[in-house]
Amino acid sequence: MSKTILIFSDGTGQLGGLRPDQRLSNVYKMYRAMRPGPDSPIRPNDQVAFYDAGLGAGETGGLTFKRVRNVMAAAVGTGIDENVIDCYAAVIANYEPGDRICIFGFSRGAYTARSLANVLNLCGVPTHDAKGGPVPRFGPELRMIASDGVRNVYNHGAGAKRTTYETERETLADRYRDRYGSQGVGIDGERQGNVQPTFVGVFDTVAALGSRAATTTAAVGMAALIALTVVVARHLPWWVAVAVATLPLSAGYWFVRSFWSQVKLFSDDATLQLSRWNPKRQLFELRHAHVAWWSGRNYDRYADKEVGFLRHAQAIDEDRARFPRVGWGRSADLQWHKERGREDWLVQVWFAGNHSDIGGSYPEEESRLSDIALRWMVDQTKAALGDAVTVLDERLVTSPDALGLQHSERTGMLNAQPALFRWLTFSKVVWGKAVRDISPEADLHPTVLERLAAPHVPQMGEVEPYRPESLRAHRDAAAFYVDAGGTAN
Repeated sequence: MSKTILIFSDGTGQLGGLRPDQRLSNVYKMYRAMRPGPDSPIRPNDQVAFYDAGLGAGETGGLTFKRVRNVMAAAVGTGIDENVIDCYAAVIANYEPGDRICIFGFSRGAYTARSLANVLNLCGVPTHDAKGGPVPRFGPELRMIASDGVRNVYNHGAGAKRTTYETERETLADRYRDRYGSQGVGIDGERQGNVQPTFVGVFDTVAALGSRAATTTAAVGMAALIALTVVVARHLPWWVAVAVATLPLSAGYWFVRSFWSQVKLFSDDATLQLSRWNPKRQLFELRHAHVAWWSGRNYDRYADKEVGFLRHAQAIDEDRARFPRVGWGRSADLQWHKERGREDWLVQVWFAGNHSDIGGSYPEEESRLSDIALRWMVDQTKAALGDAVTVLDERLVTSPDALGLQHSERTGMLNAQPALFRWLTFSKVVWGKAVRDISPEADLHPTVLERLAAPHVPQMGEVEPYRPESLRAHRDAAAFYVDAGGTAN
């Protein structure tokens, strides 16, 4: 009997369930209501759930190597590889032929979820190991197989235009599928992975995966820390010096190793064993070498048309320049589905509020807006999967309110600063601002119009009419920007 595999990938710094009063994201709330367990009537034979903590999250406290690594991962952006590998390994460990795979994510976790869907399209789910034996279901061998697919196949050409390295990546994917027995045939006869997700639902996808400035800053800071450690260690007993040097040297090693892992190699000869540490041997192949570095101009927006259902809840009022919306899907694939009578393949809906007003993680008493998107996503999941998914509604009590409190991370960042600091910096130390570009034809959730119609709503410390600049030209919202005399305001 087939089962449903649920993968939940949380947002940056999110790690649900540690404290009773913790601020929970919508992804974790869904996981809590859909996971099997000793206190749940859901049977693992019918449904399994895997939760992956957000990029930069960690259970450890204090100044530990893991915490430094997580901070570095959040700053530089290499950490998303580990998250995708975590999720892919969970799929491989649990999948049996006929199972349904559903993937959910928020923020960078939403980007992770979408990446996982594309890993499955490229690599499929292995049916045997590289030697023809059974697929490992646990341990380093399992992770090695998952890492091979993510790092060596999916990440090949990351950050470049899709067409630049697409042929090489498809070749690498074909080799991976042959190696692990995961060949499949697409609807148009193309070779692809043997498994596609049934449902992918994401809350406000962003892909602030790092930048050259962040990497440079981290590298300079790491070098300075190591230099300071060396200077200080010269005046300490050797055993104290070794202890003091362990953390910065380990973090420095991790930084170099992470960056070096982004160097991608390719050979037309599948039997040639390439090595980053022995380029002289394969000098003639280095013309294919490149550094996989995600770029804001070339994020992965692809969604395969054979994925069953795609759902995206988007934030109208997120105005941080570092959190741009990441588009999804191709118009040609949308048209392909429409020609076959499907209008519900890719549904992207805009909701009132900022990033976490859509994906959650504010205190529960301030989560009325995020409850709207949460309820929408749950309803969409149930409608798409029917009896194939179980949601314990008693563990997912929501109180959606179109007039709920709206947050602003830019304003919150300023409010958290001491008054003297704000005065000295002229209130300039704040996230850069960029209003999101929303198509006049985009789908708005009905609660957006309800909020526009209200005389005033709470928006951080102010109570005023809801008039986001991004909706001024929208077909359903423009009338709210005209006063009684017919003048635009």
